[in-house]
Amino acid sequence: MKGRAVFVDTGAWVALRYRRDGMHARSRSLLRKLRREKVNLVTSDLVVVETVTLLKARGAVDHAIALGEALQGGVLGRVVEHTPERSRRAWALFVRHRALRAGFVDCASFGIMDELGLDTVFGFDDDFVRAGFSLYS
Repeated sequence: MKGRAVFVDTGAWVALRYRRDGMHARSRSLLRKLRREKVNLVTSDLVVVETVTLLKARGAVDHAIALGEALQGGVLGRVVEHTPERSRRAWALFVRHRALRAGFVDCASFGIMDELGLDTVFGFDDDFVRAGFSLYS
């Protein structure tokens, strides 16, 4: 992937697709800025699973399906697949960051960000900041 990239977390994907989310307007504004700056979007298959599940639970199944298909089709960015090695790294980070509220998917995201040399996340979860990353603003 050429150029600058940010990792996109579940909160941003949900806010982009779910108008009733409190961060909807902010996420749309940030996405427009990312596009103007030609920043690449990277996420993981675990984040996709978490996102579509949350959207469906909120009653937004059509949004979940549309987002999932766009992500799987590569339309919105790169989706990094979870592997056994990434799972081991995520578990180690989960143990290391036990004091954070970060769940396993966040820890897997931390590992992918480290692996890809990404320091910025498009999301709203302060656990990324506590883990040493910056929130895109």
